Amino acid sequence: MGYLEELLVKEGLSLVGKRVSRPDALDKVLGRPLFTADKLTRGMLWAKIVRSKYPHAIIKRIDKGKALGVPGVLTVLTAEDIPGENQIGYAIPDQPLLAMDKVRFVGEPVAVVVAENEEAAEKGAELVEIEYESLPAVFDPLEALKPVAPRIHESGNIATTTIIRKGDVEKGFREADVIVENTYKTQRQEHAYLETETVIAVPEINKVTILACMQSPWLIRRMVAKVLGYKQSKVRVIELPAGGAFGGKDDMIPMIAPIAALAAVKTGKPVFLMFKRDETFEASNKRHPSIIRYKSGATKDGKLVAVEIEIIYETGAYANRGPFVLWRATAHAAGPYEVPNVKVDGKLVYTNRVFSGSFRGFGDPQIHFAAESQMDELAAKLGMDPVEFRLKNILKPGLTTTCGQVVDQSVGVEEALRKLAEKINWEKRKREIEEYNRESKRKLKGIGVACAYHGISTSRGAPDWSAAAVIINEDGTITYKGGICRLGQGSLIGHAKIVAEILGVPLSYIQIEGPDTDAIPEARPTHGSRGLMTGGTAAADAASKLRRNIVRVASEMLECKTEDIEIKDALIYVKPDPSRNIPFSEAAKELYVRGYETAAYGFYRAPKRFFDPKTGLGVAYGVYVYIVNIAEVEVDTWTGQVKVERVHTAADVGKAIDPDLIEQQFHGAIAQGLGLTLTEDIVFSDGKILNNNYTDYVIPTVKDRVEVPTVVLVEQPYKGAAFGAKGVAEAALIPTPPAITNAIRHATGIRFKELPVTPEKVYFALKKRRGEKS
Repeated sequence: MGYLEELLVKEGLSLVGKRVSRPDALDKVLGRPLFTADKLTRGMLWAKIVRSKYPHAIIKRIDKGKALGVPGVLTVLTAEDIPGENQIGYAIPDQPLLAMDKVRFVGEPVAVVVAENEEAAEKGAELVEIEYESLPAVFDPLEALKPVAPRIHESGNIATTTIIRKGDVEKGFREADVIVENTYKTQRQEHAYLETETVIAVPEINKVTILACMQSPWLIRRMVAKVLGYKQSKVRVIELPAGGAFGGKDDMIPMIAPIAALAAVKTGKPVFLMFKRDETFEASNKRHPSIIRYKSGATKDGKLVAVEIEIIYETGAYANRGPFVLWRATAHAAGPYEVPNVKVDGKLVYTNRVFSGSFRGFGDPQIHFAAESQMDELAAKLGMDPVEFRLKNILKPGLTTTCGQVVDQSVGVEEALRKLAEKINWEKRKREIEEYNRESKRKLKGIGVACAYHGISTSRGAPDWSAAAVIINEDGTITYKGGICRLGQGSLIGHAKIVAEILGVPLSYIQIEGPDTDAIPEARPTHGSRGLMTGGTAAADAASKLRRNIVRVASEMLECKTEDIEIKDALIYVKPDPSRNIPFSEAAKELYVRGYETAAYGFYRAPKRFFDPKTGLGVAYGVYVYIVNIAEVEVDTWTGQVKVERVHTAADVGKAIDPDLIEQQFHGAIAQGLGLTLTEDIVFSDGKILNNNYTDYVIPTVKDRVEVPTVVLVEQPYKGAAFGAKGVAEAALIPTPPAITNAIRHATGIRFKELPVTPEKVYFALKKRRGEKS
């Protein structure tokens, strides 16, 4: 039996599955953690990026003269100063570090001013003179698809396409008794993390060290090495705790760390680079806006028979992570249901606006908004209850996903839906709301359900792995070095619980340290809800190796068989006779004395995935997390204001390593989904963002906090992970928008197909329904 199988059947767990206070909770409340800007020290230089003011233009000339005349300015760097490759494109090599011949969006980096202080850097940046020749620009993805549209890249305005061909869609629609066809639109969303993008680069002899808030240390190392023309071993990346990330720092830090590194190497001094808030708004990646044309068919007994979907995601000026985002949306396009006939066509479209990229949910919120809206519309046409209709089609073990993958284990979405509906008494609550609405003259209430699923791991079948290191110190304490970044989500705390459980010591014995590319082997980025599952399993691998050594040493010391050794609460004893025991610390010291290995690397490779590029069919992800949200809303018919009163949630989490950590993620995800649904939107004029601050870009505040009174954790363990755990950090956001809009539909009878659902949209839709003129 391998170590994963042993962990699945392990009994008498002390930490795993238990609610444990976060070791970092008090420090965070008291503001003690040091973030990247806290590392700024006297003598560091400041870097300031000079950005394009044009959405599309040819660079004719760059004049550094006036900037270099500013006291304190040391140098002005452009593309010509890059010793390696001027390329930071992620999926497609289409994005330069510094624009050389052409700019493609307002805010694109063109030059970098390096100065002795912030004031000089700011002044110097203002004085860099750039002569442009303006080019026609295109800001709408549908316009960009037209043959006459300006070409943003030589290859054209389509970055990539995706496809699914499953079954016979035409036959499926012929069998359908009801068909629903709609077009849905979703908007850009700003990550809105408290800490903006910040990097420190420190030059050394033939080496450079990067310190930053981040999600992808080894990708940063690759990008810095590429730009500088270095071997990867000459770049060290040290992760610092992040003040929020949500996908944005997965994309942005690998793009700006090479700028700081270039400045440091060129000047021979440490360089500090930090975005101001308006820069974060104007030049960082956003959630992909989408246009989704969705056609669904079902039989009169409530069985889905066909879906036909066209997905257009706007990627902005550069592809960035877009091919992966679009691919994930395509693979999940039919929702967590079995549909025998599926046709999906996806396009990732360039425009002259700021590029899109990674964001919590990674393409799934957009497609689930459409899919789950369709499910409610089909249920209404059939005269069926929305929960009943979903249960008739929900994924179960042995059924197939959108892309034809047979889901064979840890498929708990049916259980989650049933238990949540029962827990809140769905039928009774729906009747109570409808009775209330019959009497109410101004305010209407509604209740809506939405289901979702989210593949755990990287997309497009890209190889996925993680790594970790565990060290037993001479006094018996443990140093854990993880490959997963500290974004506030608590993944490394989950890892520490796994390590402590396996080694038989209290959580307080574990010292948690974040990634350092010189300390552990490469781990893939902290994204795709893979932090706990892949990183935690790598931690379990390392801890299991060290446990074997501890057991061997203890058996020698206690003169018994290795299989008779038990370790609990840092006490090692002989199972038949617990009076024969030694402290864990004594065995730890003997590891050193007797020459046993006291440190171990752990490694985990996710199951291999594949797909047929001609049909899109295949195994998209090793496993999925499943989530159900039920939202209750109140709509003020006089003002159009929507108040989300509460959201109930249930999820199949595999195994809850710590229920508190999971519920904290649900609260945050729902809050972020609330903003996506009701308030957040980025406004442009000729490619320039107008609402680049939190006065004009409206995010939910504490006054908008949504009550989450019901949380149901379904545990159907995944055999491929330590203790069967799955990642959940993104999950609860995904069904939040359709749960809310389905609840609004229940309250008002109006289907909103475009996000955000602002008070103005609701107010005028209600006026139109009443036959009143605007």
